[in-house]
Amino acid sequence: MTRRRHDIAPLMGELIEERPACSLLELAALSGVPAETLVEYVEIGLIEPVSGRGARDWRFAGSAVMRLKRAERLAQDFLLEPEALALVLDLLDEIDDLRRRLRRLQGEADIL
Repeated sequence: MTRRRHDIAPLMGELIEERPACSLLELAALSGVPAETLVEYVEIGLIEPVSGRGARDWRFAGSAVMRLKRAERLAQDFLLEPEALALVLDLLDEIDDLRRRLRRLQGEADIL
């Protein structure tokens, strides 16, 4: 049996969560959400800047892009208003955090 040589192309990209903080306009470009909508999302707590006092100075973590993509899917699937969407995202984040904590505790229990 002969082996075939497969050319493997390296993957190139940037992990969004590891991306340094981005401005409001950069976040709008990355997420596809208009800057005006992002300002509204900050006002209702759907996303939060990691620094800055005003919209011109706001900086957002790369994870904000993922949160916005998740919000977009939920809004389309369930026709949620922005305020309800913020609540749902917060609850989903809490569930994810609790699952991580549970896995960590189960790992510690396995060691004992």
